[in-house]
Order: sequence, then structure tokens, then C-alpha cells
Amino acid sequence: MGKFILDNISDVALMNAPQIAREAGVSEATLTRFVYTLGFNSFSEFLLELRKETITGKGIQFRQEPYSEANGLIYRRIFDMEIELMKETLNNIDPDTFDKAVTMLSECDHLLLVGGPIHYFLTLYAFNFMCAFRDNVHIVRQVDMSFISLLGAAGPKSAALVFSYPRYSSEVQKITGILAEKRVPIIGVTDSKLSPIVPLSQLTLITPQKYVILADANASALTMIHALMVAMYRKHPDKIKGMLEEYERNVLTADMFVYKDYNFVKRL
Repeated sequence: MGKFILDNISDVALMNAPQIAREAGVSEATLTRFVYTLGFNSFSEFLLELRKETITGKGIQFRQEPYSEANGLIYRRIFDMEIELMKETLNNIDPDTFDKAVTMLSECDHLLLVGGPIHYFLTLYAFNFMCAFRDNVHIVRQVDMSFISLLGAAGPKSAALVFSYPRYSSEVQKITGILAEKRVPIIGVTDSKLSPIVPLSQLTLITPQKYVILADANASALTMIHALMVAMYRKHPDKIKGMLEEYERNVLTADMFVYKDYNFVKRL
């Protein structure tokens, strides 16, 4: 077992327990005992450590281009990079995984949007619109009293949409681990199959990342959220349209916008 894992560490890091056991020619029970013998508390903990080792060994934690003033128009360079990442994301979307994610987001009783302190802005984007056409949407930034109170209602009928990108927030990892222990189904939106949230996720949507400086290239992540929301509407158009009509009435009452006559819902 140990020799098989060491000889195939890069491949094993991307497998689940049944796949590893099958490829190694052992039972899942034998694999589980092996993991416990190594001192790990669970298979997920073992796989996470294995992925960390794989990333460190390859030396490819981040896809970063060297910054240089000689690289031409900077806005052209950044737009080209974002377009490249958008194409890469699109070409790697698995339709079945995407559809399952839409179903999970639409039908769960409570939806938790997890971005931690770093990718909080992605959860805000999702929350601003998702809360207009489904109930019980919550943002989670950290393990605090608000999060602990949500756990009382969280379980297998809930779902979490978790955003995690290099250098991978430890707070997001902690939150995701707690949700996994509560058996909350997790949709991981991240940059790589080697991301530390992948072992804890039932579904993974990959939006690749590349850096010039510290700032994230998040056009593909935002577009993935947008696509999920439109697909959620398509799944339950009558129900969501009714909720959006109520939203539009509330917008008029609150006098939120300069242009009051334009109604998006009437054009659906």
C-alpha cells in the first residue's frame, strides 16, 4: 500500500478512497486502517496532507508571471490573461458537475456562502442576487457566534458554496472542515484539483488562477457565479420570477434607484 502511494503520489493525490483502494488492489477497509496507522484521524486529513506534499514537491503552488515593465501595455496584458483564464475555465467545466451544483444550490434548505476574510467579495456578489430568489442564504466569513448559530440548522439537507484560492485561507479551510463534519454537502470553487478544499467537497468547480502581482484574477470566478444563478432561475422560473417581482416592488418602495421605470422581471 505504502509503496503504491509513494510510486504514484501525483495520481493518488487526485483520487478518492475507492479509486486508491481499487488501483492498489486492496479493500477500502485496509486503506482506512493504513491511514489510521500513519496517525491520521480521517482519510480526508490524509489526502489533504498528501496534496500539500504533492504541491510542495512540484514547486507549483502558484501560476505567477514575472512582473516586467517591458511587457507592453499593462491593461492589454491583464485583459489577455483574464480572457485566457475564462477560456480555460469554460473548456474544463463538466456539464454533469455543473448541473448537480445547480440542483444542490436550488434545493438545499440553507445555503452558506463561504469566502473567509479574503474572498468575502465573491460571497457578497453571490449573496446580493441569490437572496432575491431563494430563502435562507447566509454569508460565512469566520468561525464566530453567527456561524456557530447557523450550524444548528445546517446538515445534509443544506449546502455550502466555498471559495478558496492561493494561498488558501486557513479560516476557509477550518470552516469547510466543520461543515464537512456536519455532513453539509460542499461545492468547492477553487483554482486546482490540488486545492486543500477538494478532499472536503462533494462537487468541485475549477476556475484557474494566475498572478502578476498580489491581486487575484477573478473574472472566471464571478462568471461561474453568474452562470450558476442563471441556471438556478432556469430550473425554477415560475417560483423565482414570483420572488423577483416581490423584490422589484420592494425596490420601488425603498426608492433605491434613479431610474424607477425599468423592471428587469417584466423582460424575463
